Amino acid sequence: MAAKGGKLEVSVAEVVDYLRITGQFSPALRDVVERKIAAEAAQKTGTRVPKGELQKAADAFRVLNGLKRASDTEKWLKSNGISLDAFEDYLETNLLVNKFKDGLEKKANAAKYLKAADIKESVREMVFQDWLAKAMK
Repeated sequence: MAAKGGKLEVSVAEVVDYLRITGQFSPALRDVVERKIAAEAAQKTGTRVPKGELQKAADAFRVLNGLKRASDTEKWLKSNGISLDAFEDYLETNLLVNKFKDGLEKKANAAKYLKAADIKESVREMVFQDWLAKAMK
């Protein structure tokens, strides 16, 4: 880390070292690898992301992050060192992963998963909360 012309410079290696030391690197790496595996599997099944869906995802991201104008988004991308291509790839991967999960869910035997005690209790609690909300009206 060095100060250069009044600006502080931080290398990628320093960030990676920090993440490794604090135990954040492996989970982040695992997330990235899992996303890539799922996105690739989705593409192999013929899943595609139409431009319109990608645009809707970009719009939702902008709203969520308070980026009201295109210029706000450009500034945000630049200040975070993210190219437009990297941003679009991130969104497309999210969409592919979600579509892949939807497909797996449709094919899955839900009863198998509902047998797990913690899942069963979560569903039970959700059903109760729905009932309670209606009962209190």
